[in-house]
Amino acid sequence: MNKIVFEVLETRKFPSGHADSTVNIHVDGKPLADVMQAYELPMATKEGHPGLAGAYYAITTASSSLGQYYLGKDNADRGLDQNKTALLVCICGIEGCWSLLCKIRVLGNTVTWTDFEQPHRDEEWDYSNFEGFVFDRQQYLDAIEAMKNA
Repeated sequence: MNKIVFEVLETRKFPSGHADSTVNIHVDGKPLADVMQAYELPMATKEGHPGLAGAYYAITTASSSLGQYYLGKDNADRGLDQNKTALLVCICGIEGCWSLLCKIRVLGNTVTWTDFEQPHRDEEWDYSNFEGFVFDRQQYLDAIEAMKNA
């Protein structure tokens, strides 16, 4: 099984009481953007834009919904099938610009991330051979709790 760490880079609190957190994801000790860069590099190079591979940054979301967000229950309405969650955003920081999407499923004792998608690229960027990740549910939930308390 894979191991996940959610790293809170920044939390901003607003006068209204709203707060948001910028969260980077590490899978098996590596930043998710680096993992994706290795997978995307052949596709980006073939396209003539190798710098696009892994060109992602941490996502910012409402602090109050971090747990629901990373369980695929909040804002999981992106992608071709409108059932995916954005894990990372463009290095410019704008979510819709260059988001990395996947389906998050909680099944029994596991949490799976599958069906990855880069919505701004055509079928040449094929993620069907990308196996995704399978996390132990308790380790995943503990990582969410640690993030919420950071």
